[in-house]
Amino acid sequence: MTHIIDNITLGALVIVRDKMMAQQAAGRKVYRLEVGDTNFDVPAHVQQAITAAMQSGKTHYPPSTGLPQLRSAMLKKLREENGLPIKDADHVLVTIGGMHGLYMAFTALLEPGDEVILPDPMWSEIAELIKRPGGVPVPITLRADRGFLYDPADIEAAITPRTKAIYINSPQNPIGVVFTAETQRQIAALAEAHNLWVISDEAYEHVIFDGQKHFSIGSIPAIADRTITAYTFSKTYAMTGLRLGYLTANDDVIIDRCRKLLRLTTNGVPSITQWGGVAALTGPQDAVKAMMTELEARRNLFMDGLQTIKAFDSFKPGGAFYVWSKISEAWPGYDGRRDSWAMTNYLIDKGGIGTSPGVAFGPSGEGYVRFAFTLDRQTLTESIEVMQDLFK
Repeated sequence: MTHIIDNITLGALVIVRDKMMAQQAAGRKVYRLEVGDTNFDVPAHVQQAITAAMQSGKTHYPPSTGLPQLRSAMLKKLREENGLPIKDADHVLVTIGGMHGLYMAFTALLEPGDEVILPDPMWSEIAELIKRPGGVPVPITLRADRGFLYDPADIEAAITPRTKAIYINSPQNPIGVVFTAETQRQIAALAEAHNLWVISDEAYEHVIFDGQKHFSIGSIPAIADRTITAYTFSKTYAMTGLRLGYLTANDDVIIDRCRKLLRLTTNGVPSITQWGGVAALTGPQDAVKAMMTELEARRNLFMDGLQTIKAFDSFKPGGAFYVWSKISEAWPGYDGRRDSWAMTNYLIDKGGIGTSPGVAFGPSGEGYVRFAFTLDRQTLTESIEVMQDLFK
């Protein structure tokens, strides 16, 4: 009998990472355009708060649900910035990054056989998180000819008696599309009409460009009590390695189940990290604004460069820090193949350029690759020059 964990597949992006790190270790100049982690430092006042917590002995067990000071700061932010009508701080839980929150959300909500509608392509681990408690992922193709819209009509057509929830991620990884408030209102109307839950992954809520405003679907009153929302400090505050996030829901049963999962998994987030989170939320946001301004400049530079390369037809992202690029029919291929893995291997082998094969994000990702514009502008410019030479 196969163990349930043996059915989990996490291989594609790890393969790329390992190849890039091996080449880097061998002394080759590489361009880590596959990594969803910026080169920014944690804001100075957050670093200072973590150091102060360590030096003042705030290093003992925290409450498994999170420090009261942090949960209160999170509640204030959720109400004032996201417009979520959260009951109180007891309905906000501190997690080990956003992924831990999503793990708890799916585990607390789903029974075996429950279906969850999700976009395709999508961050690869989402489908695995759905399958872990016995759920069934139901992918909805995001089509280029519709601007990669998460089409409410397609969602409605996929609803069955077993549908339990709709998963939404905006801004979206891997495409970088931002789902409009109107689209999200239509999705919310479907959830209300069919008595469904919504799980909203808002990891990139602040990584949004062109003057757009982030919209939280849980702010819609009709579904506020049937929405579970996960957040992270990783993308906004460059705190990827500190593993800090949070989950919120108004439903008492869901929150109680998540409390139990917290106790049985992590029994709390490291205390000094949480004090850093307090400083991040309550302190100045100048560093965040500067990082987002710089990311928009990097996006513009990288997109301009990609447009000079005939091997790719790239979608300009409205948020997150990825460019979703379709492989041109004119590209002859590599080792007798023309799929997304062939392009990924070609870029690594011939140019030292890391990218993520589109198929790693779902079947409709075949024929695409994902670039991350998380490096400094000089390095991004160099990577473009390498690709211009490869595809001239």
